[in-house]
Amino acid sequence: MSSFIRYRKEIEDVWRVKPDEATRLEKLRLDKNERISPFPQVIWKEFINGISEEMVQAYPEVFPLYKRLAGFHNLEIDNILLTAGSDAAIRHCFEVFVNPGDRVIYLDPTFAMVTVYGGLFGARMAGVSYDSTLKTDAEKIMGLIDKDTALIIMANPNSPTGTYLGNDAVCRIADAAAQHRVPLLIDEAYYGFCPYTALEIMADHPNIIVARTFSKVAGMAGLRVGYALGHRDVISLLTRFRPMYEVNSLGLLMACKVIDNWHLAEEYARETVRGRERLEDFFIDIGFSVIRTMTNFIHVDFGTLKTPILEALASDGVLVRGMLNIDGLENYTRLSVGPWDAMSKVVGTIQRIMDDQR
Repeated sequence: MSSFIRYRKEIEDVWRVKPDEATRLEKLRLDKNERISPFPQVIWKEFINGISEEMVQAYPEVFPLYKRLAGFHNLEIDNILLTAGSDAAIRHCFEVFVNPGDRVIYLDPTFAMVTVYGGLFGARMAGVSYDSTLKTDAEKIMGLIDKDTALIIMANPNSPTGTYLGNDAVCRIADAAAQHRVPLLIDEAYYGFCPYTALEIMADHPNIIVARTFSKVAGMAGLRVGYALGHRDVISLLTRFRPMYEVNSLGLLMACKVIDNWHLAEEYARETVRGRERLEDFFIDIGFSVIRTMTNFIHVDFGTLKTPILEALASDGVLVRGMLNIDGLENYTRLSVGPWDAMSKVVGTIQRIMDDQR
């Protein structure tokens, strides 16, 4: 690294890739767990018609979304911090709670930015791994908590595994963490596809912080809107690292439209779960092993057909990325899912490859 300027030594082992040159637009994007079917026209037209020149010229006005989120969750505005996706909520937790050399406990593997921030902030990252059946338990996490622990991060359901740890286990972890005054961040990016939430136990565990995003079930990945929920004293600490304006005006406009019409997001979630279950059954019926999840993605072992299937999908404009970096599960491919109509292209491609093999 550069020797002519001083920099923090903690960042030497942090590697960040440049943006992709190739466009992902106009393709079936099954690689990053985004929404893969159009918005209802009532939402989209209201959003487009609501954009004004003044919204571009003026700084964002965030209060309307704070007010809607408070009503949506039956909380006070002091319990909420808007963030640029759940990514920024995670970063704020590192900024507030983690000093160089502190231990941060996390599920391994998990959302990639967790370990990136761990490196940037000089944390000692303690990963709790999954076994070959994608099982982990609260005891493993609790066993690592001590006076040197600064933060615990759990994506629940987790990405990339798709597994879920129930609230009984989360309560035990939160109680153990509270003995050392350690915050527990629950990243619920996939809430909506999973019916459970740590919000049900947050009031009894003031050290729990819940992060949410509008990128998944709300379908707004390109607008970068998220938020953190927690005890007002904890949110007050996180707010000290709030940027001048948390979210841009277009993100605010669309997020307010989605909240005002949340039944449409719930409908998309139901259709996606039905599509997920139907696709899982399709793969099992034709002889592939499937790992079911509580998210909008699944894992499939295509066996000896993995290479021809992935090549055919790429040729047909279907983007697929990801494998499970867990011993015994490396051959599984992750596929984002959506409503069944959106998955027909995948089914057609795979059926064609299967027919060619007969």
